[in-house]
Amino acid sequence: METALRAQGISALYLFGSVARDVARDDSDIDLLFEVLPQRRFSLFDQAGLQVDLSEALQTHVDFVPRMALRPRMRERVEAEMVRVF
Repeated sequence: METALRAQGISALYLFGSVARDVARDDSDIDLLFEVLPQRRFSLFDQAGLQVDLSEALQTHVDFVPRMALRPRMRERVEAEMVRVF
């Protein structure tokens, strides 16, 4: 999946949430935070499409969140627990 994500302009991918904290249950989703290359045009449609692709590949619901969209208080919590995937 890394090659496909990079081809779409994703420059970094991080895992956060219950899976990153190693407290996930069977019904937990996977929370992924991403960064996009600055020169790349990336729309909500691109984000939604990649979220569907990731959910299908991982066979579970994926929350696919752009890093720049995090609010300051949420950013602190997420950055404290996130694990870099690539």
